[in-house]
Amino acid sequence: MSDLCPCGSGHGYERCCCPFLDGRDPAPTAETLMRSRYTAYVRRNVPYLLATWHPSTRPKSLALAEGLGWQGLGVPATAKGGGRTI
Repeated sequence: MSDLCPCGSGHGYERCCCPFLDGRDPAPTAETLMRSRYTAYVRRNVPYLLATWHPSTRPKSLALAEGLGWQGLGVPATAKGGGRTI
């Protein structure tokens, strides 16, 4: 079994956020985008973070702090456009 995805979906990374972070697929819903961006922070994928940041507020560069620990992501509920079926 593959490693669980950091986004908290309970699915393996390869079947969950990997296709988005690798650029194979766009995130189909707001929840999926939020989960994939969380995973990008955990995996330190700055190019994905910048690519998915709205141009009007996107910085020219992004330096993630060393030693920053991500504890987890909780999604208590969604409405209209919740997560995708994996």
